[in-house]
Amino acid sequence: MLRDAVQDAPTEIVQLEHGKMVGELTHLTLGRLGASSGIFSRGLRSRGILSEGRLMLGMMLDGAPALFQNVEAQPGDLIIIQPRYELYARYFGINVYASIFVEPEELFAFLGTEPAVQDAAVWRQPFTVLTADTAVARARAAGLRMLLTAIGREGLTMSAETAEYYRRRILELMTAPVIDRWRYRPIPVRSALALVRDVDRFLIETGSKRAHLSDLAHQFGVSPRALQRAFADVLDVPPMEFFRRTRLGHAHTALLTAAPGDTVTGIAVDHGFADVGRFARDYQALFDELPSETLRRRNVIVRREA
Repeated sequence: MLRDAVQDAPTEIVQLEHGKMVGELTHLTLGRLGASSGIFSRGLRSRGILSEGRLMLGMMLDGAPALFQNVEAQPGDLIIIQPRYELYARYFGINVYASIFVEPEELFAFLGTEPAVQDAAVWRQPFTVLTADTAVARARAAGLRMLLTAIGREGLTMSAETAEYYRRRILELMTAPVIDRWRYRPIPVRSALALVRDVDRFLIETGSKRAHLSDLAHQFGVSPRALQRAFADVLDVPPMEFFRRTRLGHAHTALLTAAPGDTVTGIAVDHGFADVGRFARDYQALFDELPSETLRRRNVIVRREA
């Protein structure tokens, strides 16, 4: 089954270590983006052209280092392979991996606010391994693993909006090493105050319950870093933290004005908080009371008014 470890083309596999091979493979499609992930338990040699038409961005998420074209890569390092390029790889022991397949025009559209990244040499080289600081690399690998687990959990039931959120989040994680190498500071097209005000208004008017930094940056034609700088200058709060506090505030209002039969869980989910336990902790940290206490306080207010 490891011949189908990636979704665009079969590869030639030779098991090199003794023992029973076990593991699992998963293939996902989010719009035109393809993603493959898996785990296998024995060292092997892999050889083949991984895609005829799409770029492959790959990352080991855990396990021993591996050799790609005899270049060592650690978990969290980014491997970039051009279409129609034959990869020769050697894996040692247990390996957990993830790879995405993206059409060049889709990738460059995603990087539209980072012109310097679009022109990076890695997109013209047939094969590249981008290394990073060990702690940073492992944090990225852990983040990607959690993201793929979340996608697998939601599965075919996810909405188109949720699928688009995951697509952009995967692209953001997999292109982060390139963005870190080829930074670009765009010429400001609007003041920090105007940008923050516009983003704030957009979140209120659309009633967004789930947004991400890259989504908002793309919406307003700026880089994620420009958006972060604007919020730091104007509100001294990162944009996603501001968004989270905004949703907590809306949930606070909903709890205070709840109708009979409304529950903390229902209100949390309605405001985009899937993890009710984390919602309660974040809510208490911001408002110094549990959401259940706010709901009881609402009931007291209603009885007094009556």
